[in-house]
Amino acid sequence: MMYLFLSFIILVIFGLVNLYVYKRLIKKFLLFKYFQKIFALAFFVLFLAQIVFLILRRDDYLNDTWYEILSMTYAPSYCLFFVTLILDFFRLFLILLGRAYKKINIFIRLIFEIIVICISVFLIYMSICNALRIPEINTLNLKINGLKKDLKIAVLTDMHLGKNLHEKFLDQVINKVNLQKPDMIFIIGDLIDANPKDLAPYISKLNNFKSTYGTFYTVGNHEYYHGINQVLNLLKTHTKMKILLNQNVDLGFINVAGLADLAGISKGLYAPNLARIKADLNTSKPSILLTHQPKAALLYDLSAFDLILSGHTHGGQIFPFMFLVKLQQGFVYGLYNLSAKTKLYVSSGAGFWGPSLRVFAPSEIAILNLKGDL
Repeated sequence: MMYLFLSFIILVIFGLVNLYVYKRLIKKFLLFKYFQKIFALAFFVLFLAQIVFLILRRDDYLNDTWYEILSMTYAPSYCLFFVTLILDFFRLFLILLGRAYKKINIFIRLIFEIIVICISVFLIYMSICNALRIPEINTLNLKINGLKKDLKIAVLTDMHLGKNLHEKFLDQVINKVNLQKPDMIFIIGDLIDANPKDLAPYISKLNNFKSTYGTFYTVGNHEYYHGINQVLNLLKTHTKMKILLNQNVDLGFINVAGLADLAGISKGLYAPNLARIKADLNTSKPSILLTHQPKAALLYDLSAFDLILSGHTHGGQIFPFMFLVKLQQGFVYGLYNLSAKTKLYVSSGAGFWGPSLRVFAPSEIAILNLKGDL
């Protein structure tokens, strides 16, 4: 019911956005004077595509090709809304100066409109590409007290393998990570965002990750949405990853623990159990905690850990939603000092969720160079 309500709100917003763009941009441009009916039809079809995507995306009604196409239909509305909004501010500015946009020389207006159209096309293209592209490497150096050797760890969150990002994307991420020659690889939730059966043909490629101590994984909220037991069975059957579900692994010089996702509380299955982790946590050595949602740092006492690694937020993914993410999660992106001892790093994620859009929130593969007491 909540999903239907949110879907209705989103569709109302995008319906109004499409109408606003048509009224305030298309109908105001001289270049579009004789094509307004065509654009009206185009925006109507665009809105229908947005409705279809939002209604059918949760189930298997859409094949991968249609899913990918329809997921891009939100980018034109989003980008053109801000372009139109800026133009309206520009028109208001002209009015305050005692001038009117319509009275500007026709030749200058046409040049201006061509420039606006080019910028709009570029923004739409880039917003989609930013979501679909292979994430860049983001390197950060961190000091961890008590660490007896330097470590290079690769942090991957929110790959959302499924309808939009699949085998080719995973291959390229693996190749990019392996070139960094990490000591450990952490995959921190929302790895799978589809029916686990659909990923069975290629999920074993996760074994192609190369590192000194292996790949460690903990679940995110989307694994629960697609059947947590089915997801875990898939990964246990096809991969050699060390799955940490309210568990801790003592590597001799450091602890690596994984906390189950907060979604487990509402699902009544595999809920977070910090006490279970702490029961066998050797506090005489540094400890790293993998927890998908950074909000866990506000809900639990994580002072026993030196470094907490999270994702989930996508860095906001689409401006200005990072402000809502901040309200809901308490953290958005980057490094936070929770105390003199405990640091939290929130990754913006390697993939994306929902529409093919990333704006002012680039994806990343985080490479953390941990410096110890040498």
